[in-house]
Amino acid sequence: MKFQAYFKVLICALALLSLSCAPEVEEKKPNIIYILADQWRASATGYAGDPNVRTPNLDLLAKESFNFRNAVSVIPVCTPYRASLMTGRYPTSTGMFLNDLHLSPTELCIGDALLSGGYQTAYIGKWHLDGHGRHSFIPAARRRGFEYWKVAECDHNYNNSHYYSGDSKEKLYWEGYDVFAQTKDAQQYIRDHADKDKPFALFLSYGTPHFPHHTAPEEFKSKYPVDRITLPEMCRML
Repeated sequence: MKFQAYFKVLICALALLSLSCAPEVEEKKPNIIYILADQWRASATGYAGDPNVRTPNLDLLAKESFNFRNAVSVIPVCTPYRASLMTGRYPTSTGMFLNDLHLSPTELCIGDALLSGGYQTAYIGKWHLDGHGRHSFIPAARRRGFEYWKVAECDHNYNNSHYYSGDSKEKLYWEGYDVFAQTKDAQQYIRDHADKDKPFALFLSYGTPHFPHHTAPEEFKSKYPVDRITLPEMCRML
């Protein structure tokens, strides 16, 4: 009986030791896709109750998502907002309180953090943080941790908008209405990187629905005739 008791104690001790010595299984990090639409009000969606717009895909996504109803931008201006998104800091802290300013290289950005955390990083679309001219090439040293790069500093000519790809200084142009071309490129990036060992973080930054609005394809403009737009009560009172 005494031998059996000792044997049981030995088995338990070995089991605990094996558990403590087993290598930790690292939890797989999730892929991240961040989509930014320039100047799109949160209320201008079907699921938020707008009587005009038709956003069926976003409405389906909203049914399975968290809706941060009280999330507020620190400033409703393009460059300052983007700087806050990238750094997590206020415009008064970074000095980025006007459009077309250059974000200091001393600022730690989310792309830098994701890259150092083991992520593959990608950015497609509008950047507006470099401050060296809206059509200027942005070298790798100023891309703030993003590896895959198909970006323009700023361009609102949506049917002929430019971009630079990787380290090439050749100015390229998205085919057709740029939102569709940028989306296709993002879809291809996801297909190419979804099954790799390292997770990816993709930022897809549209220039729309920022004005000018007349550049949208006619098939979409025709769905929203001006005389049928229902304005919010606050606007009707003005």
